[in-house]
Amino acid sequence: MFSEKNYLMIGNTRWHWASKRKKDWKYFHTSPNPIEFKDKDYSQLTWASVGSVPENIKLCPSNKINLDDVPLINLPPYLGIDRALASWSAYKKQSSFTSKEQGLIVIDAGTIMSVTKITKKGVFAGGQLISGLRLQLSSMANGSLNLENPVIKTIPIETFQHETKNAMIKGAINGLLGLIIKLLEETKLPIWMCGGDAPIILNELKKTNIDINYCPNLVLEGMIDIDQKINSI
Repeated sequence: MFSEKNYLMIGNTRWHWASKRKKDWKYFHTSPNPIEFKDKDYSQLTWASVGSVPENIKLCPSNKINLDDVPLINLPPYLGIDRALASWSAYKKQSSFTSKEQGLIVIDAGTIMSVTKITKKGVFAGGQLISGLRLQLSSMANGSLNLENPVIKTIPIETFQHETKNAMIKGAINGLLGLIIKLLEETKLPIWMCGGDAPIILNELKKTNIDINYCPNLVLEGMIDIDQKINSI
């Protein structure tokens, strides 16, 4: 699977990869520390991490993308590198096709759904964090004796549900949708979204007039752009 140039973002629950083959980029996602890559040479990978890094893969420290590499302003030292990379990527994309300077909101709908505001000058302006869809469901199941973690096959249609598992799913997704709607009402800023739960959320938002820029590989695209800048110096 490894080819000319490869990138790895180690997430909390999944690993995210970008691989260049000739002029094309391929993006894919795996379980942590995938067994199918156990014999691969990880030393040439450009990488970043928000999750734990296994010792057996031998990543090269000099190939790591750090927070200081991200050319946004006022990034706090404790900010997750995934948020910073997604924000930089979205900021660049918006700047390239809009004539009206304005800030933006970046939402990464992963294990934790992160919300990040970036001003029109590329300044980090804070954000919000909320448990992602599946984490909400597992938290309810783990925190209650009588609840089981439901498998998400479809999002229930009716507002009020009789089955407990459907009530959990409907409540969790509505909480995330409510946050997004409130963000738009309060800021009127364009929203850029990535993350594993983004397709589910966007499908639910089809029922509204909300327009969101969906770019599933914002984080990896940010890594690629920053690595190219570093190597061009």
